[in-house]
Amino acid sequence: GNHAIPVIADAFHKHIAGIDYPYAYQAVKASATIPHQNSPFGLLDRFHYYPENLQTQSVSITLEGAYDDWCAAQMAKDLSQTDDARYFSRRSQYYKNLFDPEIGFFRAKDDKGRWIEPFSPLKYGGNGGYPFTEGNAWQYLWYVPHDIRGLINLLGGKQKFNEKLDTFFTLKAIPADVNGNASGFIGQYAHGNEPSHHIAYLYDFSGQPWKTQYYVNKIMREQYTDQPSGYSGNEDCGQMSAWYIFSAMGFYPVNPANGIYCLGSPLLKSVTLHLINGHTFRMIAHDANASNIYVQKIKWNGKPYKKLYIRHEDIMQGGTLEFFMGNKVNKALAEYAAPPTED
Repeated sequence: GNHAIPVIADAFHKHIAGIDYPYAYQAVKASATIPHQNSPFGLLDRFHYYPENLQTQSVSITLEGAYDDWCAAQMAKDLSQTDDARYFSRRSQYYKNLFDPEIGFFRAKDDKGRWIEPFSPLKYGGNGGYPFTEGNAWQYLWYVPHDIRGLINLLGGKQKFNEKLDTFFTLKAIPADVNGNASGFIGQYAHGNEPSHHIAYLYDFSGQPWKTQYYVNKIMREQYTDQPSGYSGNEDCGQMSAWYIFSAMGFYPVNPANGIYCLGSPLLKSVTLHLINGHTFRMIAHDANASNIYVQKIKWNGKPYKKLYIRHEDIMQGGTLEFFMGNKVNKALAEYAAPPTED
């Protein structure tokens, strides 16, 4: 994919000043339509996926490109580029064309529409010569940050989605299948490489947010130290740090370009953000400690808050987000509003 596009779309959505956004959109459109290395868009327009025999790393590129296209579509829509918005929205759904319902994974096809054999969801790819880039089918199964509801439907509903997530976090990696780009394992989850980073938050979308709280806390406490080389993987563009900082504050952007932060399990007892507009946002985690990792209730500006997310706009208006923590799972949170996602 071309993940400069989400960066621009995110800045646009958040009204970051100093950027000529109509001009920036033209660059977004060009980079999403004019073929360049590893992005032969003629193949995408013809097949509605990248055939592995014509473009290696095809599954990763198809999935990541679908997210980039969703971001481009949002910019186009907000800039009244209606035809472009429709085109990119349609392309953002092409990820579904590589989902095999018989086995419940994304996998590669050739240019005849045939599944590439043999297939193992445990087998890793590197940087070419295989359908998956620096990961395997287990890790890329969850790479649909713009359409989690669509992914839940593909997997057969929330119960089966949760069962698959449970297996993902408990199925041990086979050393012979793992390459040097994967590390920091919790089952098939590999915190040492960024394609996994949003996955612990997906239980927020499927009615089991206490599992998000459990795994986010586990990752923060086990995958980071204050020693040299204290990260479990490569600090690509600051992402290892960014994940920790967001998660320690109690929220994280599964889809960085839609302005929605999913709630997790704050590690810090309190945080104060002095915002660029002069407002102040504060997070307080009452009774947070190594044992009290589960959210019991939430308040926003002193009032009960029954959502598993907070919007960027709310943070920027200033206010106080309070988590009340305990050592027992609170399944009443299943009734809280899940983060919005796209159809």
